[in-house]
Amino acid sequence: MRKLVKFLLWSAGIIAILLLIARLSGLRLWTIPKDPFLGASVAPTVFAGDLVVVMTSGQRGANELVRCVDPDDSQRWVMGRIYGQSGDTMSVLGTSVSVNGRRYSTTEACVDDEVLVNDPVSGAPKKLRCARVEFAGGWHFIASGETRDTSPAEHRVGAGRVYLVSDNRSYHEDSRDFGALNADTCTDRVLFRLWGTEGFTSSKRRFEFVR
Repeated sequence: MRKLVKFLLWSAGIIAILLLIARLSGLRLWTIPKDPFLGASVAPTVFAGDLVVVMTSGQRGANELVRCVDPDDSQRWVMGRIYGQSGDTMSVLGTSVSVNGRRYSTTEACVDDEVLVNDPVSGAPKKLRCARVEFAGGWHFIASGETRDTSPAEHRVGAGRVYLVSDNRSYHEDSRDFGALNADTCTDRVLFRLWGTEGFTSSKRRFEFVR
């Protein structure tokens, strides 16, 4: 019994030290809210209910998945991938994004070529295509299917602002909807998923770096 108590105390102490180091390093744990619009927009990279590690320090750049203060509701978050920065000219339609005239579109399908996403309005499950996009020296996955957009969203990014594009090109909640955001409100980068909404005991979507 004494050995067990000692082990638990040591374990608690080590965990406390690790949490302190993480906090001093600007790392935070965050459960992605079960908000239907936010949850749909971030698929297939992360999902509502996922427990993720967020870095709150440092400068954010192109291709990083960030969380930002909702410009219409300071108590809510929006998430998206930085595609445009100060002075960039943006054009977005469907799966295709152009930055300063250079077009970025899908290069290949995901290993699992379909992803299941709930329609944020009806709640009905929808099967979307999953594909890979190479951008800014890296890559990430996107989801796409039917789209409500019929013409390109075009925008020139102002000074000190960032243009976000949702990884879910169909059910997006990004700068096509609320415009470019103040870069100072988008300082938090999503780095790592500890586990998915199914919890720690499920091996599905557990211990993964977020591209």
